[in-house]
Amino acid sequence: AAEAAARADPSGWALCYPFRRGGLCRRSSPGVLRAAVVTLLESALCGGGGVAGVGLAPSQLHGCCAVLALPDGFARCDGSALLQLLLVEMGMRACLVAEEATLACLALGLSSACVVRLGASRGAVVCVDELIPMPGCSTRLQYGGDDADALLAALLRRHGLHDRLAELAAEAEAEAGGAGGG
Repeated sequence: AAEAAARADPSGWALCYPFRRGGLCRRSSPGVLRAAVVTLLESALCGGGGVAGVGLAPSQLHGCCAVLALPDGFARCDGSALLQLLLVEMGMRACLVAEEATLACLALGLSSACVVRLGASRGAVVCVDELIPMPGCSTRLQYGGDDADALLAALLRRHGLHDRLAELAAEAEAEAGGAGGG
């Protein structure tokens, strides 16, 4: 909604994209960047700017606790800047800062794992030991789920299964339904 309004009346708006390529964008002045991030966070939590939010009132932010989940490999200086925004500017009482791979381990009750994150176009593997991402034990993948879908489709075509896929799915469903009904 803000982009449409800015395009309709460019003189009344200054567009700012505070995040770029997985980090804070340094193209804007620090004050503009700070204001944009605070506005985004407050909109996400309290609503505003066409976003419903999670139902907190702005007065409730002071004294709240937060979890800041940072992407694996996020620049420490950017994480520090976001932490300062939460604690100082937004007045939150406390904040747990952790990388995604560590939080994935915590969610599963594991202290060590190789965490695989696969998005549509990119992926990553991070090895975690005792809840600490291991330096030098991570890699970024330049392929993702879309590529896996294309590979699977090509393999199905190569083996002549793409035409029979619906038929095989129906057979499997019938077998599963017949096995559970007896």
